[in-house]
Amino acid sequence: MMSICAEGTFMLSNHAATRIAQRGIRGAILDLVLLYGTRAKAERGCEEYILSGRAARHLEAAGYNGQTIAAATKVRAIVDTDGTIVTCYHKRKGRYQPSSRKSHLRGARHA
Repeated sequence: MMSICAEGTFMLSNHAATRIAQRGIRGAILDLVLLYGTRAKAERGCEEYILSGRAARHLEAAGYNGQTIAAATKVRAIVDTDGTIVTCYHKRKGRYQPSSRKSHLRGARHA
């Protein structure tokens, strides 16, 4: 299974293929992320592809399917230096933020 991109073709690692299947990420969604996503540095020299809200608005104005675009903004793809997709996952709300949840029992004394 391969996915296209503007610079050529990405290869899909076995791990990424397994995770994409497990997580129900469709090829059309992954293609949008890879073709129109913004690249950011990730660990071990890899790059993370993210479809920004701005890119999503441009795609919607160009006539792409709104549901597919909305789903693509919630997906992240990690690509190594050889152009191999290492993994793909759904962004979770608050993933990079520390928990703001406080226990009401912390520091409290109960008799």
